[in-house]
Amino acid sequence: MIARTYVNGVIAAKEKYFLKEKLLRLIETDAENALRALKESGFGGAAAAAEENCSAETLIAAQEAETNAFIREYAASEAEKEYFLSPLDCHNVKAYFKAACTGADVTNMLADEGLVPLSRIQESFLKDDYSALPAYLQSAVREAKKICKDGAAGKGAEIGAAFEKALFYHLAVVLKKHVALKQLLAEKADLTNLVTALRAANFEKAKEQFVCGGKLRAEDYAFCFAENAEQAESLARKTGASGKAGARMRDLFDIYKRVKETGSYAEAEKRLAQTELDFFERKKYELTGSDPFLYYVLRRKTECADVRIALVCLNAGMKESEIKKRLRGV
Repeated sequence: MIARTYVNGVIAAKEKYFLKEKLLRLIETDAENALRALKESGFGGAAAAAEENCSAETLIAAQEAETNAFIREYAASEAEKEYFLSPLDCHNVKAYFKAACTGADVTNMLADEGLVPLSRIQESFLKDDYSALPAYLQSAVREAKKICKDGAAGKGAEIGAAFEKALFYHLAVVLKKHVALKQLLAEKADLTNLVTALRAANFEKAKEQFVCGGKLRAEDYAFCFAENAEQAESLARKTGASGKAGARMRDLFDIYKRVKETGSYAEAEKRLAQTELDFFERKKYELTGSDPFLYYVLRRKTECADVRIALVCLNAGMKESEIKKRLRGV
């Protein structure tokens, strides 16, 4: 294993390439000038920027690929690689499944390669034999096939839920001995289930899509389906959650109240999107072991997400104030 002091030195050298305040300046201009500024800042690397007619997505994809290569080289354990790269595998298998169902070209649906080679995923679908895939992805494909036995039309959300549930189950198993990532997964699972509950037509539908790994039970989300504010608060209190679970319940209930007040899911979805970065921001001056590596990777991934949000919004002609509301970790 590579010494953590060496990895931390590599991270320190890469720190200067973060956009930081440049990101906020990007949204003060237009899409064309923002793209030019990204190239000049070195975002995405020189090779991507040198491409003729290089698009924002090309730069973002190049930066994401660089970050994933960094993970493969410097992760302290297989658990860390799984946490960051398994979601790519899950996304890519889901993309191939959807392409197989619809006949669409899978090329533009794929993410960067994770732990499973794209060639292996492609071959699995060509042969309709998924034994070469990790067990959790085999399970997800089987479940997705059951969902689509009478046709795939209108079942995108159910298919997505099948893959997401399989991914969280897999991560809950592989992260058992990694304290920080196990805690992080629990926060992410609880917020994922809150967003699912807020968007679900009824409690039974929500429970079918809940992921595992969180501190709260499926029944704890009943407050999301209350008839009024008083009943919701009563249900939240009756869960009996105490300690960390109780604190989590209070946090989720506060988010629920803001969603109800604003009539928008944006607050809950942004909290979910920021969960990972917020987890390490809370203790950024007390990082030990492989924490600096995890924090660096999450900052890189958040930056890529923010650049994508900024460019999409600029192309849509949105106001600076509206774009800032959508940014993560800023």
